[in-house]
Amino acid sequence: MEQKFCIFCGQSGLTKEHFWPDWFGKQLGKNEAAKYIDGSIQATPKLDDAEKKINTRSGCVATKKFRVVCATCNNGWMSALEEKVKPILQNAITPCDMKLDRQQLQLFSMWVTMKTMLAEHTKQKTNSTPKEDLRRFCKKQTIPEYFKIYIAKHDTNDICAYSRTSVRLGTVATAESHIGKIENNTQATSFLVGQLFIYVFSCTEPSLNILGNFKLNRLKRIKPYETKQLCFKSLKNLDQQSIQNVTYALEDFINSQSVASIQSG
Repeated sequence: MEQKFCIFCGQSGLTKEHFWPDWFGKQLGKNEAAKYIDGSIQATPKLDDAEKKINTRSGCVATKKFRVVCATCNNGWMSALEEKVKPILQNAITPCDMKLDRQQLQLFSMWVTMKTMLAEHTKQKTNSTPKEDLRRFCKKQTIPEYFKIYIAKHDTNDICAYSRTSVRLGTVATAESHIGKIENNTQATSFLVGQLFIYVFSCTEPSLNILGNFKLNRLKRIKPYETKQLCFKSLKNLDQQSIQNVTYALEDFINSQSVASIQSG
């Protein structure tokens, strides 16, 4: 069923919102022959019942839009936030050497959170952020405490891409409390913006602590904040294999023996 109400404020009258800013796609230029892969994987951990839906679509992924927010949010606080972050995103394309102070880091983290929340509503029944946290972000741009944001640079040829995995997870001790619940509680979203690789992990299950399994040591955590400033120039470069390892870390984990997994759908 198509999304009918704004994910942030609950109003009707949805408009299309770019995942990447409109100017970003225009700066790349129009390529009539461009195509991108659009797909999803729904599976129960440890069972061979994966359902894959993969389609090749015409157009550049940088111009992809999602109809999940209303005109008031889209043209109001979301547009204002995107405008404030624009110099940072422009620098991320080239030369990607900007030095961010604490305020700029906060703005950048808010933008990353906003895009992650958009991405989790691109496929019905895979979202994991509670409605009250979406409303709070709408009103005050407060990033949920369980959002973890990491960044690095990359040396691939791509400058815009995204991937997302969403599941319901619980430890053996908490498995009983998850029975009967259908909503997901854990997600991992990876995307490229210019020369930056961004990885976002969120889990609303407080008893679960699995990030130590994901080998994120080459990425810099910017939320929760580890530093008062950050220079893009000092970030480590990831190659294609390293990016794939991080991108699919959650998917690999749910097929491991480390945790009892319960997934909806």
